[in-house]
Amino acid sequence: MKKFLTGLTATKRKKAILLIIIVLIVLAAVRIIVTNNSNKAEVVSDVINIKVTDVVKTTLETTAPLTGRISPVKEVSVMPLLAGQVQNVYVELGDKVSSGTVLFDIDKTQIETAYTQANEAYLNAKANYERMQTLFSAGAISKQEFEAIKLQYDTALQSKIMAGDSLSNATVTAPIGGYVTSVNVTSGGLASQAAAAVTIADISTVEINTSVSEQLINKIKLNDKVDVLIPSVSEKKFVGTITALSPAPAVNSLTYPLKVTLDNADAMIKPGMTAEITVVSDKNENAIVIPSNAVMIRGGKTIAAVLSADNKVILKEISVGIDNGTEAEVVTGLSEGEKVVIEGQQYIDEESKVKIIE
Repeated sequence: MKKFLTGLTATKRKKAILLIIIVLIVLAAVRIIVTNNSNKAEVVSDVINIKVTDVVKTTLETTAPLTGRISPVKEVSVMPLLAGQVQNVYVELGDKVSSGTVLFDIDKTQIETAYTQANEAYLNAKANYERMQTLFSAGAISKQEFEAIKLQYDTALQSKIMAGDSLSNATVTAPIGGYVTSVNVTSGGLASQAAAAVTIADISTVEINTSVSEQLINKIKLNDKVDVLIPSVSEKKFVGTITALSPAPAVNSLTYPLKVTLDNADAMIKPGMTAEITVVSDKNENAIVIPSNAVMIRGGKTIAAVLSADNKVILKEISVGIDNGTEAEVVTGLSEGEKVVIEGQQYIDEESKVKIIE
């Protein structure tokens, strides 16, 4: 800087020095202003903003979540009583059928021939039996001869019945109404007595099989209503009923099997879907209730900050019962209609000045 000023003329040197002095004065003024503003910003109000709510009397409950898979209450595997070649299949996967609907039939050619022969043998045996019965009544034949004829008649009758059953079993019908969930036979293929040809599920009523812990087993009972959420169907909860509850744990388990049944008349709920069951574990219908976040622990005591009629803070010791994480039951210490602090309560004491905000 000194070298720079030395190279200037006297007039220019005076102007440069004056300019430098002006810049320094401006910088000093700016610094004073910023410092004053900073000091003002450091002034903090001693009034604490809070939010309050009323202490209410209402029903309070705690719940426990359970999960399970949907399954049909009724599901059957249809196996033919007669093995043979399949002639026709009348249903497809997904079809809705009624009890008695013909599912498929087996080739009857040989069965019908056998039935015709058995029926002819029966008719002959019957006619012979009726003649011999007349002769026996007249004393023309011995009892031994009559009983031999009667045995032939009885044998022919049983043969006819068996042939008729085989003919009837060649037509396979649905034992229950519902939806066809699998078809394992085709026209021209073979039907076996050892494998399911068709499966049918009645999903007008569905069930969920799950289990509960020992902490819950004595808090629920048969016919209790429970909320069931099936996310893949609807955000709205369905109402289910506990229809089975084991009093003993399952084998090699520490939990108790539980069955919940749901009405499914519109068939919206499908077997295999995941369901979330909400079981009520504790319930009080006349509880004094405050938000859970209004409950504080100070000095080893459970307290709540209460606002008096003249906006004074009172810290009251309370005892808490049911707490579901959102709301808490106050067993002692508060009354319905009082106002408790639910926001800002961590920063106040009985000497604090407060301002209620919405």
